[in-house]
Amino acid sequence: MGRTAGVVLILLGLLLLVREFKPAFLIWLEPYREAIRNSLGGVTLLAAGSYLLTKRTLRKAVVFLYIVYLLLYLVVGG
Repeated sequence: MGRTAGVVLILLGLLLLVREFKPAFLIWLEPYREAIRNSLGGVTLLAAGSYLLTKRTLRKAVVFLYIVYLLLYLVVGG
């Protein structure tokens, strides 16, 4: 779990730095900003339910996809 958290924090840091110094790099996310920001509750509930209902290998995929969503949520800002 520690390595995974480290990788996530490094990716988040890199994305935030890119957003600060080169905002045009993330311009392709602009049309999806509202959808990403407004769907946090629903995505969280879906991820939690899917995690509880799936087996080992699929759980890792659910966690990975949820982490990707959280990274997008934090990067698009508000």
